[in-house]
Amino acid sequence: MSGMSIPSAPPSFETILNTPPSQLPRNRKTEAQHKRETYWQIFFPLGVGLVLMIGAGVLAVVAAASPGAGSARVWADVSLAFVILQVMIVVLPLVIIFGGLAYAVGYLLKVMPPYFKIAQDYSALAARKTEWAMRYVVEPVLQFKSAVAGFDSFAQGVRKFFGR
Repeated sequence: MSGMSIPSAPPSFETILNTPPSQLPRNRKTEAQHKRETYWQIFFPLGVGLVLMIGAGVLAVVAAASPGAGSARVWADVSLAFVILQVMIVVLPLVIIFGGLAYAVGYLLKVMPPYFKIAQDYSALAARKTEWAMRYVVEPVLQFKSAVAGFDSFAQGVRKFFGR
């Protein structure tokens, strides 16, 4: 328990509004989690997909260049190459789009954390204000119910005392 630190209160509205995002305090816990998840959710799946695509290409080349391929196999390979080219024409723009999106996400991962910290601070501030407002609303109801329960307990004691 000694390694745990109590989180500091989020900055005020004025601090958030008047301070550039890069100068606001960072939340180290969420920043570390963000860096871990970046690898596993973006770069690892892209790497696995790239390895699978390269492996499929190498497997196709090895299968086509294997000894003992007859003349029918050569024509089958040629027709397969034409089918693959047709599919590549459709898939290549998607690969370019997803590659661009991956690059954009990588760029945004470097730029966005300060803005996410601002949103986190606003959320914490809203939570504090909501908790205060709810206490303000609930407190009279609890006091009334407490008084009724106290009176009820007193009345039961009086009834027991007088034998009812």
